[in-house]
Amino acid sequence: MKRTVFSLFCLLCVCTVFLTGCWDQRELNKIALVMALGLDKAKGKEEYRVSYQVVNPTEISGKTGTGRTTPVTVYSNSGSTIFEALRNAAEVTPRQLMISHINIIVIGEELAKEGVHGMLDFFERDDEGRLTSNLLIAKNTEAEEVLKTLTPIERVPAIAIEGKLETMVKKLSKGYSVEMDEVIRGALRKGGGPVISGVELIGNTKSGSKASGIKITTPAAVIRISGLAMFKQGKLVGWLNGETARGTAVINNKLRGSAVTIGCKQKKRGLSIEVRRSKTKIRTSVRNHIPTIHLFIKQEGSIGQIFCAIDLKKSKEIRKLEKKWAQEMKKEVQEAIAQAQKKQTDVFGFGEALERTNKREWIKMENDWGNLFAKSKVEVHVETRIRRPGMRSIPYLFSETK
Repeated sequence: MKRTVFSLFCLLCVCTVFLTGCWDQRELNKIALVMALGLDKAKGKEEYRVSYQVVNPTEISGKTGTGRTTPVTVYSNSGSTIFEALRNAAEVTPRQLMISHINIIVIGEELAKEGVHGMLDFFERDDEGRLTSNLLIAKNTEAEEVLKTLTPIERVPAIAIEGKLETMVKKLSKGYSVEMDEVIRGALRKGGGPVISGVELIGNTKSGSKASGIKITTPAAVIRISGLAMFKQGKLVGWLNGETARGTAVINNKLRGSAVTIGCKQKKRGLSIEVRRSKTKIRTSVRNHIPTIHLFIKQEGSIGQIFCAIDLKKSKEIRKLEKKWAQEMKKEVQEAIAQAQKKQTDVFGFGEALERTNKREWIKMENDWGNLFAKSKVEVHVETRIRRPGMRSIPYLFSETK
């Protein structure tokens, strides 16, 4: 009996070594949840201006919300480093900032042009931050202004921005979501860099930060996901907008869904196709020390709307539409490549594909890949398939003309 009691006592003593308890606990009423972070260049100083969007818990609660204050509060501080600026927040915030819930990080365009290398180190090093946070570039404005803009439907702007980004990727793909870890890997790409989706403000930006700006049917200011920012050596060098941004998404296998409009008989843009699947394979070859990139693109989709009389039961008519669709997509891809070559930045990972298949040639080219990429020949092969005509096989206009 005594031996059993002694054994249990020893077991409990050993277990206590592995029980950490609550040594690092933080009470909910002592912390402030940061949902979005904004990084700008401080005016007149060689410092960062860091803005953080903090949730007001009582205002986002369905039961206790009063509506007297905004659902979020945006604080701003400056510092020589991001780390210092966040610690300086202790001077103005009543609670300790908790950045582990950040899902959106916005960088001002002016700061992005100077370079992001120094900022990336903080997010990779800090143990509270997440490398899965989405990164965005504030287009023609400052990151702080984006964070201050209130949004309808979603009470927390950070959640609204994340939702808009997700919806745009699924339905339009004129851009795509880029997480922090992907940006870090892209920043190390020789002769190129990553692409990051842009976000801009439309409307009256001054009224956008007021609660009255969203208490109307048409908000005073709207946050819109717009274009892709091209980077080289960690610096913003240009933008890909509209169809060229979609062409980039196609090359990088980021297209999830979109709508392509093509010509239809006498109508220049009389037929819309919903792109449901897209897959791109990259092949490389080198001849006389000149690289050639081969892109093989396969897409599938269905017809969304028709403004002309076509008999969709005839395979000959479907093949014509597929050919026009392939031509349109090839044009968008070629335009995206041309703009990247103009800036001499490989944002498509062509150099990495060349390294995988032609290691010896890559060793000779890697130090001057930016210039060689701009001179490279890119051959684009597009194969398209219309799988479904929609709910109606015979268009209404065609039946009217019979």
